[in-house]
Amino acid sequence: MTLESDLSCLRSVPLFRSLPGPRLKLVALMGERLHFNAGSIILAEGEQPEGVYFMLEGEAELAEPGANGNARRFTFRPGSLFGDVPLLSGQRYIGELTAKTDLVVLRLPKDLFFELLETIPDFSIALSRDLASRLYRLADSVLHGGEKVH
Repeated sequence: MTLESDLSCLRSVPLFRSLPGPRLKLVALMGERLHFNAGSIILAEGEQPEGVYFMLEGEAELAEPGANGNARRFTFRPGSLFGDVPLLSGQRYIGELTAKTDLVVLRLPKDLFFELLETIPDFSIALSRDLASRLYRLADSVLHGGEKVH
């Protein structure tokens, strides 16, 4: 893909809408675009996070490795962010993330992610709102049996 198409994809992710043009270009240039085939393991349980991932195309699912059909599963769709919670909390991944469909993600190295948080207040606020929204949906899911968390 071209730089322009990468920038267009990033502008569609709510978290990036507040980034100034030069910073958005830096993210597009420094981020690594990764492609996964359906069924591929993206992140394994127990791995240490090395960055954050922004879903650009496709769907992924977080579940316990080898979990049967009764296990809780969380689906990630385009615009979703993953890897931020373990990275920010200093924890390892608590489940296995698998591509449900062919998948395209943008991986931001942790140093760039933390630089964006430290230098762009609007990005930090947008991430805080995103985290709060996910926490609210998780609480709703646990308390009321809802399905949509991400």
